[in-house]
Amino acid sequence: MTAPTLLQQLSSDDRWTSSVIRDLLVHARQPGVLSLAGGLPAVELLPIERCQVAADRLFAERGGVALQYGLTSGEPELRELLVRGDAPDVDRILVTAGSQQALDLVTRLAASPTETSTVVIEDPGYIGASQVFRSHGHQLVGIGVDADGLRVDELADHLAAGLRPRLCYVNPTFQNPTGATLSAERAQRLVELAETYDFLVVADDPYVELALDDRPAATPLPESPQVIRLGSMSKTLSPGLRIGWIDADPRLVAQLALVKQAADLHTSTFNQLLVADVMSDSTWWSAHLDGLRNGYRQRRAALRSAVDRHLPNAQVTPQGGGFFLWCDLGVDVDTLLPAALDHGVAFVPGAAFAIDQPANTSIRLSYSSGDQTQYDEAVRRLAAALAATTS
Repeated sequence: MTAPTLLQQLSSDDRWTSSVIRDLLVHARQPGVLSLAGGLPAVELLPIERCQVAADRLFAERGGVALQYGLTSGEPELRELLVRGDAPDVDRILVTAGSQQALDLVTRLAASPTETSTVVIEDPGYIGASQVFRSHGHQLVGIGVDADGLRVDELADHLAAGLRPRLCYVNPTFQNPTGATLSAERAQRLVELAETYDFLVVADDPYVELALDDRPAATPLPESPQVIRLGSMSKTLSPGLRIGWIDADPRLVAQLALVKQAADLHTSTFNQLLVADVMSDSTWWSAHLDGLRNGYRQRRAALRSAVDRHLPNAQVTPQGGGFFLWCDLGVDVDTLLPAALDHGVAFVPGAAFAIDQPANTSIRLSYSSGDQTQYDEAVRRLAAALAATTS
């Protein structure tokens, strides 16, 4: 048998897999299909006019700077706005092309040069994270999630039995896909375990500003050199600007800047300065965030009402914000997606988020985008598809 050519090898490399959600976007854009799949921000909540003002000002006052090469670590004025804590240190901040690049840079740095590394991830967990980890050859260990977030007790048992991960990845606030928030007690214990067993906690928090209930989101993970925080403007300002950041120990940030330098030199100067212009307008920014919360609160209520009406037996995981409802339908939904598409509605099967534990009775529904006046019809179609596949 003839050995495969290099082109054949590269074109069939199984480290690179497609996201189920990205694939679903193709179907969701078909005429007549109502989508409850993708976690896209609502178009009508994007601050187009305010971004236009910022862009016009940049071109008028700083066009030469905005269109020029920039610093690998990020533009100083944006880094100063992103740094947090009682003793802010801009050396903790690395601006990235979205939090997805931030995750990729951390994963590259953490990969062992001599052996397969292990990464702990929530199960069910964010598809984009598992894609990155697998593409860099990491072995994944899934740890369960409940209403209080990652089952840290389960992780502790694995560690006591000999598990030695390099990274533990969590969505601490309004986790994707379940909407769960890591409790303060678990957050404290997770950091203690990281310090005892010497692994890094990667806290990816894109939904932290989108608390939709009266109670505040959980306290952030305690300060520790073992904690790397990832942030994003994609859910609060614009995903198209591709602005994210890493907040970590300055020693790690310095190394991560070298990894980024090899990847893309720097994040878009223009986009960084535009974001800095918008965020520095603190009165407007605060009002904008309030507007987002009000908008998504209404959307969540509309979708939850539709689920209660048309899927009365569904168990919906309690969540205080973010973009998603996690619904356990109590029956195997392996064949539900094709039937749903035939009925003109799209969603994401729970199995797409599974790491080790099956999630074949659960689905994720998004209330963040689409026409909320059509949510009732979308869930009615979903219920009809479910009836067709279980009759």
